[in-house]
Amino acid sequence: MAGSLLVGAAGLVTLGQVTAPVSRQVRTGPPTTLDLGDIRIHAIRTGRVAVKRAHRVLAGPDVTRFGSIVLDPRWTDWLPVTCFLVEHPETTVMIDAGETARTAEPGYFDCDLGTRLVYDRLLRFDVHSDDESGPQLDRLGVDPANVDIVAMTHLHGDHTGGLHHFPNARFLASRTELERPTVGALRCRWPDFFTPSPVDYDDGPFGAFPKSRALTEDKAVRLVPTPGHTYGHQSVLIRGAEDGAERWVLVGGDATFDLQQVRSRTVAGICDDPTAARKTVAHIADQLAAYPTVYAPAHDPHGAERLADSGTAES
Repeated sequence: MAGSLLVGAAGLVTLGQVTAPVSRQVRTGPPTTLDLGDIRIHAIRTGRVAVKRAHRVLAGPDVTRFGSIVLDPRWTDWLPVTCFLVEHPETTVMIDAGETARTAEPGYFDCDLGTRLVYDRLLRFDVHSDDESGPQLDRLGVDPANVDIVAMTHLHGDHTGGLHHFPNARFLASRTELERPTVGALRCRWPDFFTPSPVDYDDGPFGAFPKSRALTEDKAVRLVPTPGHTYGHQSVLIRGAEDGAERWVLVGGDATFDLQQVRSRTVAGICDDPTAARKTVAHIADQLAAYPTVYAPAHDPHGAERLADSGTAES
């Protein structure tokens, strides 16, 4: 795709000689919070991303999905880049690290040729320094240096950009994610202290998911495998109570782009394994049908508000 892209205060995108407005509907507001008894969950929007429309929704046969993304001239509206903070009586857990304002620096994506082409041509970011996860945790009264665990849903750059804010954390990623590298992982930007431990799912079923890995002694916060977007993608499933009633939260990372994809049983165009992605969508749909669950993926424009409103899948 020829031409450069510029995002200005007026929200204009310039591609070659073609200029089109980009929606400003998604803004980086303050974190939104849900209290589940003694568990507190914060949704933290660390800037915005726009992708090709075929990136968001699978178009055509599985085998042509990447070509469809590259050739698609259309862009989505701005989507949030959301990470989450879980404050549990036993521990403090970040789910992903969010994006960094360094995405605006020339050469930031130049880890290798393939990675540079993906980021330069297929994604657009709008991130300010105060959007990053560290400053936002400071505003919540949480010192990022005191975060105990950072659980990575996967290792794409928009989920690892804020790693430098968490120098003392224990990092977790699925074993498959670590053993099967994926395009989009900006390894040249990872801080030296980022040495994630591999996760195996040996704590049995949890909710509608057949396998899990507990992060807390009370087993209320668990990692569950949700492969598809990447081969080793995982999500975080939390069980708590609200006003005496059981309530669940599923932080979905990029398992789907939004709740609507679960409702329609569709998958994103950008996925390493479409077959696994369809099975993951089915597991998520089963979770939402069987348990009162707030579903909050990373790029859902309504995910943070749904969390704040304690909205379930019917919201």
